[in-house]
Amino acid sequence: MHLILFLLSDFEKAEKPGENIVLYKNEPKKMGKYTVTYISDTTVAPNTFYKLNFKVYDESTGKVKEDFEVNPHIQSNEKMGLIASPDTKHYLTYDIYTHVTSAPLKEDKEHGDHEGHSEEENYKAPRIVNVSVGDTLHTSSGVLTVKALNPKPQAKDLVIGPKDLAVGMPIEIDVNGKIYKTEPIFLVKGNNVFDFARNIDDLGLRVRFTKVIPDQGKMELQVFEKPQQAKDWVVFKSIEFPYINLYWVGTIVMVVGFLISIFRRQKEVKAV
Repeated sequence: MHLILFLLSDFEKAEKPGENIVLYKNEPKKMGKYTVTYISDTTVAPNTFYKLNFKVYDESTGKVKEDFEVNPHIQSNEKMGLIASPDTKHYLTYDIYTHVTSAPLKEDKEHGDHEGHSEEENYKAPRIVNVSVGDTLHTSSGVLTVKALNPKPQAKDLVIGPKDLAVGMPIEIDVNGKIYKTEPIFLVKGNNVFDFARNIDDLGLRVRFTKVIPDQGKMELQVFEKPQQAKDWVVFKSIEFPYINLYWVGTIVMVVGFLISIFRRQKEVKAV
């Protein structure tokens, strides 16, 4: 998803205020001292809630020093357009105020069925590679690893006869430490071959196990990726308000002082 991140003290060192920064789902981006990731969204009509993760890493050790999430949400209104409700991360001397400024309408992402549709039309042309167990591939989302083959795969629509041969190719995709798992299947049934593709919608990936090459000890794997513009995106703005707590303390002190002056004035009037 698309993102504008405008954090006055830290983020502006990396990006100019007000510039649009592209941030797609599950693709972390470094901005100032923060690494920001759009994790997920949930729609409970008429609201859509977003989960955005912020991390701060120690540059010398690589360990996570700070890890928090914010959950701004929006409501799409026909008369008023997008109505944003912010979320805030509170600190002792400042607050980080985050709100969504733009997001795709859910209906825009839906693709109706019609004659001539194929499941792969929303993906780019596949990468076709010959792989062995243990091989890794780099995708736009993360690192794909081929695991040990499964001689007894199971799937909802898979019917294996006594003379059929079915093999599953377990695959793991590592996205900055988060592991996604799937298993495309290759099937030989009589004189025909079939494959059962698998999609990882969160990553915009589709994989197919399309051939076994026994003399090379290899398998043919097709990796489909959605173009960036087809992935989930969000635009949001984060603003740092320094010394916001001091502002509220000052406001409270001012109100208390005002009330005390009223009570004192009332006593003076009664005394007269």
